[in-house]
Amino acid sequence: MKKQTGFTLVELIIVIVILGILAVTAAPKFLDLQGDANASTIQGVAGAIDSGSSIVYGKAVIAGKQKTAKTDTPTIVGDNGQTIGLNYGYPTAAADGLLRAIDINATLATADPLGDFTYVIPSAGVMYIYANGTTVPTGSNDTAICGVKYTEASATGTAPNVVYTASQTAVFANDC
Repeated sequence: MKKQTGFTLVELIIVIVILGILAVTAAPKFLDLQGDANASTIQGVAGAIDSGSSIVYGKAVIAGKQKTAKTDTPTIVGDNGQTIGLNYGYPTAAADGLLRAIDINATLATADPLGDFTYVIPSAGVMYIYANGTTVPTGSNDTAICGVKYTEASATGTAPNVVYTASQTAVFANDC
């Protein structure tokens, strides 16, 4: 009687094939690397918007333009030499406002996506910046996207008791 001391070659190959099939089917469900990368990038864009709008507001205060509505077309010159449109001291939700303030490469949604990001302005004072290849925002309250919603500043109250609210950013990573 011969005593078996290990696995046969056929048994080892069968186990390796089974593990390979499991890895191919299960790994993509656990490793959503592209979605995580898009979500992290959008978080970075949100941080850039918060920082950029704060810097622009500081420059607007120095220039005395923090109380001026966009109807009077106030502007400041950014660090890159470009003119930035303002609304109550913060960047407007437009290509010549927010996009110049944060200096990112974004393309309007109706154009070919040549930039790193795409943007859309669904209503006055609202801008979405989202990752290329993800769901395009359709309205000013769309949250099923992989992007950032920027609502420009608005003034409330009357003079001299005027309360200014800072620009608001909201991050949506549902479609990343």
